[in-house]
Amino acid sequence: MSHVAFWTGKSSEGVVGGLAARGELGVAVFFALSAFLLSAPFVRRALGRPARWSPGTYLVRRAARIMPAYLLALAGVVTAAALLGGAAADVLDVPTVLVHLVIGQGWTGRTFPSFTQTWSLTTEVTFYLLLPLVALLLARPTKGAAPTATARRLLVACGVVAVVGLLGQGFTGVLPDPDPAGVLGTSVAGHAAWFALGTAVTVVIEAEQAGHPLTRHPAVEFLRTSPGTLLVLAGVLWLVASTDVAGPRGLEPASGAESVAAEALYGLVAGCLLLAATTRGLTELLTDSPLAGPARWLGDTSYAVFLWHVLVLQVSFALLDLQLFAAPFVLTLVLTTVLSLGLAHLSWSLVERPVLALAHRRRHAPVPQPAPRA
Repeated sequence: MSHVAFWTGKSSEGVVGGLAARGELGVAVFFALSAFLLSAPFVRRALGRPARWSPGTYLVRRAARIMPAYLLALAGVVTAAALLGGAAADVLDVPTVLVHLVIGQGWTGRTFPSFTQTWSLTTEVTFYLLLPLVALLLARPTKGAAPTATARRLLVACGVVAVVGLLGQGFTGVLPDPDPAGVLGTSVAGHAAWFALGTAVTVVIEAEQAGHPLTRHPAVEFLRTSPGTLLVLAGVLWLVASTDVAGPRGLEPASGAESVAAEALYGLVAGCLLLAATTRGLTELLTDSPLAGPARWLGDTSYAVFLWHVLVLQVSFALLDLQLFAAPFVLTLVLTTVLSLGLAHLSWSLVERPVLALAHRRRHAPVPQPAPRA
């Protein structure tokens, strides 16, 4: 949504434009969710619960999930750049393509106009590599402690990492060169707060499931059983983030304070959504719901939608002769959504799912299946 708002010029118009522009907070949700899922085995082990994990399986499955769809989309981006020419081909050279092959564009800041969103994959892959190392560093301070004490220590560690990340965002506002500031702001260090938040939710959930809840305060109990309240709170925070407090809506550089405000607000929205999704009993309820199938399909195709939607925008603007910053927002949003979902479905069905199935079979583990109906 945020890219459509920017390309059509809607991001500078009113409340709707502000909400659309701040659709970029989906990156915070992505990072928090990634940390929530991938940190689970380490948190379980720290709490004294059994958890299967091995470096080989971890790396193979991460590569299988990220690389096939990414390489397919990259091929589409390079092909479109060669065919469209002009600004689309300004960075079409061998060094840029090679950097993209190793997902290093987040560090160089040089990418294709239709692949700008993939800076986040550089950050995500860096997180994949750092997570086991951080877990190893935290293993000794938590070793031998009672589960509740261990969980609290892990939460403190998450808090420290989050504060460091927010300080990093603030530091981007004082760097004289915008290029290093941009790299820092989008790096795993700059977004450490979002990863820490996802891990903190994992600690809370795993402690509950281990029979050692961190607190039974009525307010916490209410939030753990009230997804509607959390969704409303997420909406309010999104509305606040749509104002100038979170910085400019366009490409103008944000101040350090604005960067910190955006980081905190986006992270809080992600935290509310993540807590709402992990409400006690909600998974079982949704599994037996008619929404289970569509929700699972959207989850399966979401990564490919992320990869393809900006390219769809670029090609649509070129073929329909749409004017940048002056195109119809609703029509462009519908067209981009429909085409991106179609491409994503093909990517999931023909490439991603078969590769994931192979990766799981090679590691002698079953492909995850939905929970059986009662």
